[in-house]
Amino acid sequence: MRIIGRLPDARMQITIFENDGRFPVQFELAGLTQIYRFRKGDRLGNLGELRAYVDESFRSSVLRQFEAMQHTQAEVLRRIQPAEDPYGDLPEII
Repeated sequence: MRIIGRLPDARMQITIFENDGRFPVQFELAGLTQIYRFRKGDRLGNLGELRAYVDESFRSSVLRQFEAMQHTQAEVLRRIQPAEDPYGDLPEII
């Protein structure tokens, strides 16, 4: 798999790869990742054509999915509470 391009976007990083007859498109935002794979074919054969697929409507949908992912991640982090320190009652030694 090799990187064939990046699409500019102020909200997230978009990287396009080429791999075995497919174009994986990776979106990254705040430590989360989404990857969509498009198969090469008659209507999709190069980076220029792929840019048309990754339009504002598609990007907005990806951002909504990121919001849901961030909510899920935040809920998990709220449930995971660090174990109490068994030595927390002792005074700090300087």
